[in-house]
Amino acid sequence: MECLCCKHNVPMEGSRVCPICNHAFRGNGWDGIDAHWKAKHEKRSVPYEQFWKSLCAGHGASMKRK
Repeated sequence: MECLCCKHNVPMEGSRVCPICNHAFRGNGWDGIDAHWKAKHEKRSVPYEQFWKSLCAGHGASMKRK
């Protein structure tokens, strides 16, 4: 599966940005992506788990999953 962030030209530097709606996440890397994705994109786009699996090393580098 192609990295969703690469597919949508999301920069690897700076704040992490949602590849679907360009929402910029504050704080540490992907903090807040789980609630955001499940509320806004889970049913209309790729399932949450597939989103994580799709990320390349550069886009997933700062991911902090619990």
